[in-house]
Amino acid sequence: MGRAHFGLLWSFALSVLVAQPAAGAVQVSAAVVSSRRDPPATVLKTALRAVTASQARYRQANGAFATDLSQLDVRPDAAIRVEILAASAFGWQAKAVHSAQLGRSCVIFVGKLDGVDAPRTDADREMAGEEGVPLCDRMR
Repeated sequence: MGRAHFGLLWSFALSVLVAQPAAGAVQVSAAVVSSRRDPPATVLKTALRAVTASQARYRQANGAFATDLSQLDVRPDAAIRVEILAASAFGWQAKAVHSAQLGRSCVIFVGKLDGVDAPRTDADREMAGEEGVPLCDRMR
């Protein structure tokens, strides 16, 4: 593993707490934490990847994807706002913005939503093209 890759792995932390409730279901809670040195696009992509993992768990338990971030076990850093744009049993879309990059965003989608195009970034208006892969505006 190269130094750059090793450093990248250490610059992010996804803390996961697992508890076994009395009913036998497993609850997972994740907090997205980033280094102050991470570029905003990196932080946003990390947050959207955490949402992707949480959405997969939510769908497995509920038969559909979550329509609101509050339904998921992801708590982004205070500088990040994540919004679920649309969701159904077959797919979902989300957008993330960083307080240091207002007017710019990253988007992601998984699956398909009838009658809904893939999400677009705020500034560059780029349409996400690859499922499960975050796409970001050019950040300053």
